[in-house]
Amino acid sequence: MVQAKVWILTKHFEGFPKDSDFELKVEELPEPKHGEVLLEAVFLSVDPYMSRVRMKEGDAMIGTQVAK
Repeated sequence: MVQAKVWILTKHFEGFPKDSDFELKVEELPEPKHGEVLLEAVFLSVDPYMSRVRMKEGDAMIGTQVAK
């Protein structure tokens, strides 16, 4: 079984974000199904507006990535 790390927004913040505004969770991923692939993220880009405007508390941080 493969584990994935997911950053969760725990609290909306004013000004600069603090470490306490986020939580790193580890999740077990299911085996890929027929036609699916499993990729490893090498670089991540998360735009600050995502956590301020589009996310709710408890949501996973979403961004763009380069994977292999």
